[in-house]
Amino acid sequence: MSIIFNLILNYFQIPVIIGYIVTGIFIAYFFHFGHSEILSEIAEFGIVFLMFMIGLEFSFDRLRAMKQEVLVFGILQVVGVSLIFFILCHFVFGLSSVLSLVAGMSFSLSSTAIVLKYFDEKKQLESVHGRSILGILIMQDIAVIPILIILALVSNKDLSLSSLLLKTLISGVLVLIILLLPGKRLTSRFLRWAAKSKIDEIFMAVVLLIVLGSAALSSYFGFSMSLGAFCAGMIISKSRFKYRIESDLSHFRDIFLALFFITVGMQVDLKFLFANFFSVILLLFFVMVIKTLFVYMILRFFRSEQNALKIALSLCQIGEFSFAIFVSAAGANIFSTELHRGIFFYLQEKGIIHFLSEDVHQFLVLMVIFSMVATPFILKNLSTITDYFLRKSSKNPILKEDLQVHIPLLNHIVVAGYGSFGQQVVEDLKRRGVDYVAMEYDISRVELGEKNRDRVVFGNITQKGFLEKFRFNEAKCLIVAIDDWASTRLICQTVLEIAPKLDIIVKVDSIPQEEDLRSFKISSINTYKEISKCLVEHALKEKDNE
Repeated sequence: MSIIFNLILNYFQIPVIIGYIVTGIFIAYFFHFGHSEILSEIAEFGIVFLMFMIGLEFSFDRLRAMKQEVLVFGILQVVGVSLIFFILCHFVFGLSSVLSLVAGMSFSLSSTAIVLKYFDEKKQLESVHGRSILGILIMQDIAVIPILIILALVSNKDLSLSSLLLKTLISGVLVLIILLLPGKRLTSRFLRWAAKSKIDEIFMAVVLLIVLGSAALSSYFGFSMSLGAFCAGMIISKSRFKYRIESDLSHFRDIFLALFFITVGMQVDLKFLFANFFSVILLLFFVMVIKTLFVYMILRFFRSEQNALKIALSLCQIGEFSFAIFVSAAGANIFSTELHRGIFFYLQEKGIIHFLSEDVHQFLVLMVIFSMVATPFILKNLSTITDYFLRKSSKNPILKEDLQVHIPLLNHIVVAGYGSFGQQVVEDLKRRGVDYVAMEYDISRVELGEKNRDRVVFGNITQKGFLEKFRFNEAKCLIVAIDDWASTRLICQTVLEIAPKLDIIVKVDSIPQEEDLRSFKISSINTYKEISKCLVEHALKEKDNE
């Protein structure tokens, strides 16, 4: 069903996320299949896999280098936005202090699933604004823990703050010790054994065990599963298995994220939506504008106008972790409240609105969903929106900044295969001082490359998701140095889909192979022809010397 919706929406260039949400609404309304806790828990694995993939891009050293983005920007954003909306909800709109606190804390969170997926796909996590967005989202994910603690305290007067904080601190230390000390050695050893087996199913099973095991461990100690998955990703980020895992897990991430957004759509009450559509949209616009302005003003002290506005616009939505806050609040009966003052009280007295406490939960859920629906459109047109507002507010021309900080490789040569022939190619490239990167599927050859201090990356060199990591649009050429003809042909076809203008040089062993590649306009060197020429020339030269 989601496929049909997405095909229709794709025709109008509407993001697939909206298709998944529409699918959820359709299922809930026409099939009377209500929101399921089990289904939500399964769908949460989409965020788990997403955070693991993001963790693969960041080592602990790199995270320490992002202290400003995580600690300064992240804390200022979460605390500041929570405080602003608490004041507005309590003193302006007249909600109770506890409900205002719930709304303020939920509004401070942004969508990890949508925003990080977008910037990861666009390869912009290394940009100035991408790093800041990632740092703030990491802090938001961490902030879910104290937010749930605060909710537990305000909803249950019998709980002790000191004992709850001590328990959380001890749990956090235990999780980090287990994941970082034995976890790092065990993961490397298991992955190496799985890679040596050369059986894809075993390697995938080990990867899934690491991801889900880390998530379960984090959840057992009271933290979010995605936080444990993120730590597991950072543990593996410096290993030789990084790129292979990224390409293998991308499909799992996309499937579970799709399921997550379907469950989001299933929470929509269509009757309530039609009755309160304009009120929901108006309040959501109000929330997103205030959140954007506040984040922009904070970051303007640290970043350029353009980057500050891009970050603020990217984080203006209300995130999926808000649903966890709403579930906790509903369980504690926090949404059952009465109005005694404020704008809502005045409108109710005049008969303009009919405020029912049980409708607050659905109202907040709809605000989150509509903000998530709007986010892909904002991200897609981020540069256009930013330029428009900055042009309006300033007479100075806007300087375009680089979207991405490129990896050191530029105009490099990619070598497919690190066998005896590939090793010789790499050796010649090193001798000539040419920047290169080699890719290899055999883990023992990768380990040999590490011993030789060669730049060799482990992964399935016939898989498109893996090949996309090598930025062929910025490469000088690709040298295919493997003996398996079927794999060679598949690599050439896949790379040409990614970078049609890339020069590809292939070693072939027969005239039919040479003719086959000619149809792809690929340069080939027939080893038998070249060796025979060399032998003949050498023989004639030796004869002349006699």
